[in-house]
Amino acid sequence: MAPAWDTALFRLIHHGLRHPALDPVMKALTDPGRWTIPLFSLAAVIMLTRRRRGLIALIVLALTVTASDQLSSKVLKPIFHRPRPSVELADTRPLFGVRHSYSLPSSHATNFFAAAPVVSALFPSGLGACYALAAAVSYSRIYVGDHYPSDVLAGALLGSFVGFLGRKCYRRALRTWGGDARTVEPDEGGPSGGP
Repeated sequence: MAPAWDTALFRLIHHGLRHPALDPVMKALTDPGRWTIPLFSLAAVIMLTRRRRGLIALIVLALTVTASDQLSSKVLKPIFHRPRPSVELADTRPLFGVRHSYSLPSSHATNFFAAAPVVSALFPSGLGACYALAAAVSYSRIYVGDHYPSDVLAGALLGSFVGFLGRKCYRRALRTWGGDARTVEPDEGGPSGGP
């Protein structure tokens, strides 16, 4: 059973902040359904507009999210064995029905927070948008009734750690395969950076 603070915060979001107008928005953030493949394809195309840098970032992103997903879903969830709120709490009204898979950590939070550092390394001006999307998706997981807040927090921390490793790999790959030294970000050395 989740600690009292976790349950109280879950109920505040899931019940207290719930509104019929927000339900479809939160459901779409959690699961875009038939729009999933088109949205990911569009994101890939946008990344590839940056040519070689974009291709490197896309490969690193795919590897980073695969690693974060496997770590959260296949390694940690079976270790923690935490049931979802819809299984433990009788007053839960899950928008996707009762799910019996494990809850800790949230794989959605893990994966989106893992993606944010890599994508924002390619598009520095999109840093705020990347993290805002990760936070919105994570919040939706509580709202729809699939996760406790601590599940999402653990996923965000885990994803951030994996994502910063991915960002480091991306920058190293740029130095190795990026070609022109000008492709290296200023904080990583190069013509406009330090040693």
